[in-house]
Amino acid sequence: MEKTVFKFSAEGVINYDTYLGPFLFEPYAENMASRIDPSKANRVLEVAAGTGRVTRHLRNRLRADAELIATDISPDMLELAKQKHGEANIIFQVADAQSLPFADNSFDYVVCQYGMMFLPDKQKGFNEAFRVLKPGGQFLLNTWDRTASMPLLKIVFDDTIIPFFKGEDLTRFLVPFSMNDKAQLSLLQNAGFTNTKVENVMLDGSAPSAMHLVNGFVLKHSLGKEVADKDPAALQPMAEQMEKKIIEQFGTGIVAGKLSAFVGSGIK
Repeated sequence: MEKTVFKFSAEGVINYDTYLGPFLFEPYAENMASRIDPSKANRVLEVAAGTGRVTRHLRNRLRADAELIATDISPDMLELAKQKHGEANIIFQVADAQSLPFADNSFDYVVCQYGMMFLPDKQKGFNEAFRVLKPGGQFLLNTWDRTASMPLLKIVFDDTIIPFFKGEDLTRFLVPFSMNDKAQLSLLQNAGFTNTKVENVMLDGSAPSAMHLVNGFVLKHSLGKEVADKDPAALQPMAEQMEKKIIEQFGTGIVAGKLSAFVGSGIK
């Protein structure tokens, strides 16, 4: 089976951004943008920009005269980003991170939040980032830690999704967490980067309620479709059980959960 669990289009993109964006991606988007030195950033490329959460923070961080190009392979993702930030000074362009349509030595920074894990050929993605950077330019990326390192994601994946699909090829469910070992970021060195660094960054995610997260991860997510395709009668009980587990561990009301990711960087 193709690893299509985490591909989103149309309404799925809006649900992804609404329910999971604030909890999973917003904390690291702000952190990522803070790593940019505006005095050295005349031209910045974001790959796998998704719905534009990092994009917004980058635009706010950069000087007004700096050029920011946000790319993603998904037209639907990029369209939502454009709708959200189209008034800002941002160029949006559909592009494959494994084959970037930009000249060599073009950018001062290349930034990628939670995108490299999804590339069929990850090394190509790292190589392309290296190619389009100017000498002295910097590549910044982050990848998720193991689900077991994040209590909320442990409930979702380790305790719920993985057992339900036991006996099947489970790799399609764990693609976002497939670069959880620091050693995998040796891809930076293989691409030619120097001064490579990888650090574990733990931040807090926040959601309005347990059901908000159940909607995000199951009921309004392609994961839920996978469950329903296997057993339509299982989806609602799974959602109810997941909500119960989240409330038991995090309480009612606002859910605040620890997140863990690796932030990698390298200089051309």
